[in-house]
Amino acid sequence: MKIVPSLALSLSVAISILSVSLNTFGQQFRNVNHTSSAEVTTIVNGNSLIEKLLTQRDAFTKSLNKSNEVVALPQAQYIFDRDQQTTITFNGLDFVIRDNEVLAIKGLNLSKEVLTQITEKLVFLDRVQFYYAQKSNLTYLNPNADVQEVKFLDKQFISSLKIFNTTVKDIAALAKTENPSFSVETNISKMRQPNIDKAIEKQTLQSLVQLAK
Repeated sequence: MKIVPSLALSLSVAISILSVSLNTFGQQFRNVNHTSSAEVTTIVNGNSLIEKLLTQRDAFTKSLNKSNEVVALPQAQYIFDRDQQTTITFNGLDFVIRDNEVLAIKGLNLSKEVLTQITEKLVFLDRVQFYYAQKSNLTYLNPNADVQEVKFLDKQFISSLKIFNTTVKDIAALAKTENPSFSVETNISKMRQPNIDKAIEKQTLQSLVQLAK
């Protein structure tokens, strides 16, 4: 009869130890998950990225006028072409991006159709700015490079990147209204098309295909 209390006590101690172990494991599991999530989450300041690209290209273009003082060749860089889900912030608005697609804009309830329209506008401009940056670099590296052509391509690059910047500013402005989701939904299709000549647009897209090969 004395064995029963002893057995009960042993079971009680075992359960207590098991409970503590499970709690510890659960805490460790949550910590691991939190760490993994933090490692795969990429957050980019879009305004700073655009400013960096513009500043680097502007410095390079200006240096072409000075003999033996050309600064480092700026690397062509996409903004939206990311194989991992990335949050890019423009003017306080968080764009969730992956594989050249705007998956969502945080804080806004947008339809798939509207997200597609936003994607088309921004990804096109992103590809255009990359194209001009890449073509400028390749032209400059040519032994018979025409400096004036390089300057022209740099001017086109800066122009397309500024249009990109203006477009995200316009979207951010729509999101600051009393009913932001409705405002973006109803006005995104009314936004003016990028100010790029259709002939240049067609030529650019064809050249992009060639560059990709």
